[in-house]
Amino acid sequence: MLVEGDEVLLNHISLIPVNPAKCPRVDSKGVAAFVAWLTARDKGQKLISTFGRERFGQALFVPESRNWTAVK
Repeated sequence: MLVEGDEVLLNHISLIPVNPAKCPRVDSKGVAAFVAWLTARDKGQKLISTFGRERFGQALFVPESRNWTAVK
């Protein structure tokens, strides 16, 4: 409780798609589809915003993609 909400405790997670020019065997269409799904407000971000709520009484993660934070 003493450090709850402290900026130091935040663990931001980022998606960095592999550059297909440097890794030609990468499934760039699949990567793009995954990134689009995970960052979509009504799909991946919605899942993130509710993950753990039923079991623990609150969400375990906080969505913060541009799609999520742009529309409130």
